[in-house]
Amino acid sequence: MQKRKLAVLALATAAVTVLTTATSASAETRIITGAYVYFNPATNTFGIGDTVADGRTPYLDVRINGGPQQSIPNHNGNGTWRDWAPNESGIRDGNTLAWRARVSGGAVSGWVYEQA
Repeated sequence: MQKRKLAVLALATAAVTVLTTATSASAETRIITGAYVYFNPATNTFGIGDTVADGRTPYLDVRINGGPQQSIPNHNGNGTWRDWAPNESGIRDGNTLAWRARVSGGAVSGWVYEQA
């Protein structure tokens, strides 16, 4: 019986942790081969970096408030980054975001879920 109570408590704690993580703003970064993408909640700005001189384009894939997926490229070449600011994205405080890093024909990160 005590093992069951501990298991239920552990499961409840994990669920609360996941919900808190999914809804709180943070300075998240995703790094994959050829790219990095970060979100700065203080300015509601994304950064998209190209890290490998391989001719592949890094992308930010993002959904705002459950809307259609937008794919934002950085065509500037190896060693460069591009900011995607609120005046371009329309992201406002309180928006729900799902985003990931991707490289054309290459790696893809897992999705990050958070609130602006």
